Amino acid sequence: MDYLTMRGLFFAAPDEERPPPPAAARRSPARRLRDAIEPLACQSIWSPECAEGYAALGLDDYFAAYVWQRTAALGAPPTPLAVMALGVFTADLIGPQYEAGAAALWSVEVAGVRRDAPGGTVRRVLGDIDGAAGRAVTALRRGLDAADRTARPLFTGLAAEPWPADVLAQLVHACNLLREHRGDSHLAVCAVAGLDPVEMNVLTELYCGYPLGSYTPTRGWGAPEIDAAAARLRTRGLVAGDVLSAEGVAFRGGLEDRTDAMQQSIVDAVGPDLDALTKQLDGWADALVAAGAAPPDPAKRAAG
Repeated sequence: MDYLTMRGLFFAAPDEERPPPPAAARRSPARRLRDAIEPLACQSIWSPECAEGYAALGLDDYFAAYVWQRTAALGAPPTPLAVMALGVFTADLIGPQYEAGAAALWSVEVAGVRRDAPGGTVRRVLGDIDGAAGRAVTALRRGLDAADRTARPLFTGLAAEPWPADVLAQLVHACNLLREHRGDSHLAVCAVAGLDPVEMNVLTELYCGYPLGSYTPTRGWGAPEIDAAAARLRTRGLVAGDVLSAEGVAFRGGLEDRTDAMQQSIVDAVGPDLDALTKQLDGWADALVAAGAAPPDPAKRAAG
């Protein structure tokens, strides 16, 4: 899949205005920080400079590049481990893409593009923000240095990589580290709660404002699997019809609370700078969205 095709799938605005989703009511410090960094962190995914960099090295299938650049933090693991690390995708979708990416480029090559190229995107869109970005990176690194690595494979792999030299590339790298830390943490919380990957997807799409079965297919799940997962969640009392039940909203909110708790050391280490940092990151993120450099759908921003 080429870059423009993949971008077209994920950059569509909502067809119609949606009511506020359950996720909008929960605004913990950790969650506010996570939502603020998402459009910056996802420059490691959506930067056109990244697409150009991968293609120049011989990898022009952008979905394969997406899968490989994320799993490259683990080195070159066997395919089942790469699939497991990404958590919510089907093996049939991810496995062949991972193998194609790994066959095309060394892990150090794809990781180098992922770290360095997004700085050019941010500078092109936001201009000279180097001074403010440097201060934000300092605060973010203080939090990341305090982050617990237990049961967080993608974060731990990223944390072992060298930092880019460019300050705006550092900003994206720091946000990507934070994004993967929360993602790893959330997968661990969901596993303890007895959820399988397709159930995780269904709960998240409903919690973040997507209609049932509209986002989960992007992770490779088909209608029979989604329908079966929704039926299991109805049996547990978490879904009523095609929406979360009151119990489901509370259950999914509890998963967020436990994910927040797994990031508390980061919040504590950022300390009194957190509110100003989140506001600054939010401003840059909104500018990236407005410029067409990150997906415009608020549900996509919340779902990651």
